Parts: sequence; C-alpha cells; structure tokens
Amino acid sequence: MTKTFLNVRAARAAPFRGLFTGEEYQDVRAYYAAHPELVPTPLRSLDSIAAKLGLSAVDAKDETQRFGVNAFKIAGVQYAVHRLGEAAAARGLVCATAGNHGRAVARVARLQRGVGGAGSHGVPCTVFVPVLRTSDPVEIRTRSARVAAMRADGATVVDVDGTYEDAVAEATRFGERTGATVISDTSWEGYEEIPRWIMAGYTQLFHEALSQWSAPPTLVIVQGGVGGLVCAAASWFAHEFGAERPYFIAAEPDNAACLLASAEAGRPVTIDASLDTIMAGLRCATPSPAAWPAIAGVVDAFVTVSDADVVAAIDELKAAPPAERMDAGPSGVCGLAALIAISRDPNLADLRAAARLDRSARALVVITEGA
Repeated sequence: MTKTFLNVRAARAAPFRGLFTGEEYQDVRAYYAAHPELVPTPLRSLDSIAAKLGLSAVDAKDETQRFGVNAFKIAGVQYAVHRLGEAAAARGLVCATAGNHGRAVARVARLQRGVGGAGSHGVPCTVFVPVLRTSDPVEIRTRSARVAAMRADGATVVDVDGTYEDAVAEATRFGERTGATVISDTSWEGYEEIPRWIMAGYTQLFHEALSQWSAPPTLVIVQGGVGGLVCAAASWFAHEFGAERPYFIAAEPDNAACLLASAEAGRPVTIDASLDTIMAGLRCATPSPAAWPAIAGVVDAFVTVSDADVVAAIDELKAAPPAERMDAGPSGVCGLAALIAISRDPNLADLRAAARLDRSARALVVITEGA
C-alpha cells in the first residue's frame, strides 16, 4: 500500500545547502575532468511517458552502463578510492552489498595498481552478500549474474545468512581482522569519511545532467536505500539552486521505507519490516547517519512504491520508442515508478498538488541500474 509523508522541515528559505562544501564539489569535478575516459552517461528524454502522464517533460539519467558496469554506484566508489590513495587501496578492499555496490568495488579493485608496483593491476577484494530469501526467478537470476560479475573481476564473494546490515557488520569485522579497507556508502560512528567521499562522487551524475537538459527540472525523484544517492542529489540541487531548487521526492519500496519512517520520526530509525521486495538494492532498514541531515533538510516528500509498480515501469521502458528504451532493473526504475504512481493514483492527490505535477512540470528521474 502506497505511503506518503510531506516533510515540513524542508524549509527553502533556510541557509542549509546540503552536505558538501564548494571545495568538495570542485574536487569531484577536477577528478572527472582529469579522466576523460570516464565518459558521462546519457540523459534520455522520455517524451512518450511524459505525454501519457500529461507532463511537459520527463528526463531520465540512464545509469545502466556507467563506466562499463550497469549501475551508478561506481561513480562514487571510483572517486572515493582515488581519495583513499594507492597505499590504503593496496591493503585490499572489502564491502557489503545488497545490489550493485559490490560490483562497483570489485571493478575498481581490479583497476588498481597492485602490490607488485608499476605494471601490476588489481588488489584483493572481498564482498559480503546477504543470501536470497525468495524463490523469485528474476531475482535469483539477477543475483547470480552480479555475483558472477564480481568474481570475474577477481573478488571473493561471501554469503551472509542475514540482512544487508548483517553483511555490513561482517565486512567491518573482516576489515578489522585483515587490514583491508572498508568501502561502504553507509556510515556509523567513527566511519564517516569514505561514505562522504562516495556520496560526493555521486554528485557527478547531476553535474553531467546540468549540461544535458534543455531546462532545469521542476521535480526530482530519487530512490532511497540507505540514502546515499538521495543525499547526493538533494545536496547538489540545494547547492546549485538554493531556495529555487526543484521539488524533491525520495522513493522507496513499500516494505523497506526506512527514509520515510525516519522522516516521520524526525530522526534516523531502524524499521522492523520484512524488507521483502524485488528492489534488492533498496532493501535497507536503516538510513546512513552521514546522509540523514541533507535528507531531512532538503527532501520535500517521501513516497513508497510496490513491486508491481516497478514491474509496470520496467515494461513501460521496454515498450518505449527506441530512443527512450532502457533495459532496467527493479531498483533502477523505482523513481520512475513513483512518478507514474503520483501522476495517476487518485489517492496521491495531495502529493501531486504539492509537487505541482501538471502540464508545465518537468520531472527528472534516475535509472540507477540495468537489468
């Protein structure tokens, strides 16, 4: 059942402009400017979907092929490992993943200069992955493909009989025991710097979009998880546009809406929910503390979507005209599914009005992963 929460704490006149400083944005831009081989992903105009929804425009940042992998995560991991430096990376990298983060860490580990020095490539990488608790054939196939891709990049993959949060704890213990560097986009006490670098790296998506759209969006919808991408996007738009920023909505699965629950509580909370969703990358129970201030201060509204909603959105993209077509995964279309639901569901009239979703609206979504 769809849930919504309108966040009255997101005051546009407030001086808060997100998590990052101007210098941090400049450093991210400088890194990517120095690496022209890391080409921007396209911004696709979904004109057919905009027409169906009665909107002026729907733009989709297509992250299905970011830097040779099929999700946005590598934009943050690549920048964070650059900030980390070769010496720390050479000790090995370890992470937990519920979706595509592990693929990004495995690929970046493979690309590092190894302990053998010049000409040597690849550093040890270990990825902890929660075991599947579903018989859904699509999810089984997707997880198998991701694990195979991580192993092809040289990573050791370890199954964890528990949740994503349990996998994070296992990865942390492994790092303490072996000296490997933990690469996580969620933070905890004493571990804030690397998640901050990762989220700063994610802002590259929106810096690219700035030169790609014909006009700025009036509405931005970004999917949740622990909140890293939501924080990056909310911070970037607050920094670039201030009080004139677009209306911002965070979208989450019905059964894994930790950001919405935290917004209702006025503080980060851990939800007691089934986390049963095909949106594996968003199957998270606790927001990242590092991301939370930007989410609480900038996100205007929160909404949940069902698995059926995302399956319908995947079908919409597959049936779209060739220039708009994308082969997206369930987590990848969460924001688009939310846009479709808000536009059509009579029970979401209040959110539709707050977002000014009418024929003048220009919506931006992020297709965060491929199938």
